[in-house]
Amino acid sequence: MAPVRRGLFGALLDRLVGWKSSLVPETTDYTTERFRIPVGENVYLAADLYQPLQPKPPKGTILIRTPYGIGIPMAIAHARPLAARGYQVLLSSCRGTDESDGELDPGRHEAADGQAVVAWMREQPWYTGSFAAVGASYIGYVQWALLSENPPADFRAAAIYTGPHDMGKFIWGTGALDYGAFSWADFTTRQKRGDGQLSLMLALRSQQATLGPIFESLPLMGAVDKYFQDAYATAMPPWLGKTLAIADLGDKYWTPINHGDALQKANLPILLTAGWYDLVLPQVMEQYEILSQRGCDVALTIGPWTHLQAGTGFNILSDTYDWFEEHFTSLPRKRLRKAPVRVFVTGMNKWLDLPKWPPEPASHEELFFSPDKSLVADKPGESNIPDSTFTFDPEKPTPFVGTPPLFDRGVGQRKPDTALATRHDVLSFTTTSPLEHDLEVCGKPVVSLHHSSDHPHVDLLVILSEVDPAGVSRPVSQRYMRLGNNQESGVAVAVPPTAEKRIELLDCAHLFRRGNRLRVMIAGGSHPRYLRNLGTGEHHATSERMEKAVHSVGHRAGAESRLILPLTKVESEAVE
Repeated sequence: MAPVRRGLFGALLDRLVGWKSSLVPETTDYTTERFRIPVGENVYLAADLYQPLQPKPPKGTILIRTPYGIGIPMAIAHARPLAARGYQVLLSSCRGTDESDGELDPGRHEAADGQAVVAWMREQPWYTGSFAAVGASYIGYVQWALLSENPPADFRAAAIYTGPHDMGKFIWGTGALDYGAFSWADFTTRQKRGDGQLSLMLALRSQQATLGPIFESLPLMGAVDKYFQDAYATAMPPWLGKTLAIADLGDKYWTPINHGDALQKANLPILLTAGWYDLVLPQVMEQYEILSQRGCDVALTIGPWTHLQAGTGFNILSDTYDWFEEHFTSLPRKRLRKAPVRVFVTGMNKWLDLPKWPPEPASHEELFFSPDKSLVADKPGESNIPDSTFTFDPEKPTPFVGTPPLFDRGVGQRKPDTALATRHDVLSFTTTSPLEHDLEVCGKPVVSLHHSSDHPHVDLLVILSEVDPAGVSRPVSQRYMRLGNNQESGVAVAVPPTAEKRIELLDCAHLFRRGNRLRVMIAGGSHPRYLRNLGTGEHHATSERMEKAVHSVGHRAGAESRLILPLTKVESEAVE
């Protein structure tokens, strides 16, 4: 196909996106040309090349590989805005998606296909000799795949938005199956069927209700297969069946889609972006920690975003453009980013620039669990105080609250969790007096929990929340884990007598306001965000039997459960 110049409507659309993204003004028009890229025997990937008319040669080549199609919705996110500002962009669909050949098997072909695309690109007369990459979620994952084995020497800069490096950990990292596996399978099946963009958007908005019946049915494997037969007249995707069946992350099935090696091999400037309400946040923080410890040129931006918002949030595209201008362009470069780390402080609604994450804590605040369900400053002095208990019933599982599902655009963690505190299957510990001064927390809150259960097959959910004067509680940070047959490393099976667990909650940057109170809640499930624990130890996908589990939490001398907060004091920049 011969190159096609951008039309009037496309130019107006691009300018609107650039304005909303706070980008610098456009500098050029561009053309689009379609290619078919060979990556294997009789397998070709569809791709569009966006070439700016000026400068000649372009400021650099940018590679974007996506499973979400190469039409306008994906092109408008990065390819078109960057092409209109002097960068050449190759936008390619992954194997088994859009107009590309082959079958989609998440993660299995991305390392090899990425290498093949780069090899093909090097042979083209328009190639500039080096490239950068950008993209969110799975589009970020394919960048880690490309870096995991023999990283290309001409791969010079990356902007990875909320991109996991380990697909198995993304799905089974807590030990319980993540809802996102189902929603991604449903979305990609609709997409491959040829549903239009409007239909896909409407389906995403109703996906939680559509998929809901699956999680109320047993056995799970049968319910999932029935859903795909009823909705699409086809069996579930083969990869989804294997994902449900194999929970052990040590199984060789997961090895090819774990690209953690990339964190040790990457040697290029990388911009990482995530959201505080983003289910990939733990992996992004792991990426930042390892890369920064290695001395890599790595920057981190975390905003008040869900997973979807973390790819489209406030000034993300503008930050990416600045990153490439500073680290990749062939033109003279200048430092544009104020600091390596930029985080949004919730509760204060301000941005904070830091040299590293987390900042050094100025002090720590400790609050102890009390038998009267309060959080207090004093250690318990008695050793014969009975534990507090609650019963988790998988037939009536504790409902989900906290980090929103994969395609959720809602308020996520900002949604009140007040109702959880009154449930019989939740233990809630709350400070009795309002805070006398603000508490600014940056880093990982820790709960040292003395916990046991009447059998080992249980889950634990720990939530740290803030309660306003009206009694409305909103979550700030949390941690979910499966015990017993849990895949989470370093977590011991909880069996009597009560055993101590040091539970690191997810990173946060939050100001607990004077006049508010703190709350810690302990539960045994978060349905359907995580696959409920049936309590029997039988296979999660085929079992139909359920057992209740009694949890105990200690708060006596010698078995003190407590909350530990890393407090800091930093200067923040108000959001305009």
